[in-house]
Amino acid sequence: MKEKINASAIPDAYLLCMNQDCPKATGCLRRIAEQQISDKVRLWRVISPKYQKNQTGDCPYFRPSDKQTYALGFIGMLEQMPYRQMQEAASRLLNHFGRRTYYRVRKGERPLSPNEQKSILNILEQCGIGDPGKFDAYFETYDW
Repeated sequence: MKEKINASAIPDAYLLCMNQDCPKATGCLRRIAEQQISDKVRLWRVISPKYQKNQTGDCPYFRPSDKQTYALGFIGMLEQMPYRQMQEAASRLLNHFGRRTYYRVRKGERPLSPNEQKSILNILEQCGIGDPGKFDAYFETYDW
C-alpha cells in the first residue's frame, strides 16, 4: 500500500479484519483499515476470529488495498453512436441494469465499478460498436 488511508474515509459500518497472520494482510483493505481506524470510533464490525481460524482457501472478505477506477456516466458514448445502434444498446443496458439504475448510471448519478464498466463495454460490443469511446468522467477510490 503506497498511501495511508484517511481514517475519516472509512465507512461507518465497514467490516474490519484483525487477522495479522493472514498471508494477504499487508494488501487487504479490511486489515489496513483496522490498523488505521480512529481511536474515537466506539463500535467496530469485525470478521469473527473464530471463523477465520477454521477458514481454508481464499478469504471471501479480502479487498485489495489498491484504488479502483470508477466511471461516471456514458451519455457521451450513446451520443456518438448511430441512432439504430444507440437504440439497441440502450435497450440492452436497460435490461441489464433495470430502469431506475440505468438512468442513474447513464447520467453519472451513481458510479460504475470496474466490473460494471466491463459489462457495459461487452454489451456495446455485442451491439456492433467497436470503439465506444470513454465514459463521461473517471475517479479513483477504494473498493469499500
